[in-house]
Amino acid sequence: MSGCAGPGDASSPDGAAVRALNDRLERHPSATAVLQEHCGLPIRVVRLPAQEQPSGDILLLLDVQKADQIRTRHVQLLCGDIPLSDAWNWYVPERLTADMNHVLETTDTPFGKAVADTHFHRQRLESHFPDPATGIVLENRAMLRRASDNAPISLVVEDYLPAALKPQP
Repeated sequence: MSGCAGPGDASSPDGAAVRALNDRLERHPSATAVLQEHCGLPIRVVRLPAQEQPSGDILLLLDVQKADQIRTRHVQLLCGDIPLSDAWNWYVPERLTADMNHVLETTDTPFGKAVADTHFHRQRLESHFPDPATGIVLENRAMLRRASDNAPISLVVEDYLPAALKPQP
């Protein structure tokens, strides 16, 4: 289930920057670490309300039977006060340690950092390059899989904003 639609004008400087961002994200399991490369300050994570229930598609991808087996985390990643991305994580708490779940539920720690001890890898499912009028330059959908047994631990949908394309002070 892998797909990739190209940026509207691939020859434009922004199109090249979007492709470069997408390439960096494909090579690294942690989106936060990729964004950190272009931010002079530590990336800030701000938790946002997450009332959405997981769809049947999400249950299937995460290999669970019931919605109550999944938790949802919605965050915005910022460089200082500049928003870089908006991310939704649907994750399976039973596939994480109690400490990891505690960090995810009670702090603004980036998801990848909170679950780093799983030595997860990122499996890109699809990338989209929305119309620039949406304010989103790239949308990625990926599965994070635990290294020990390849079990899916999280489905993530990340919307990258224009500020993610250029270094921030």
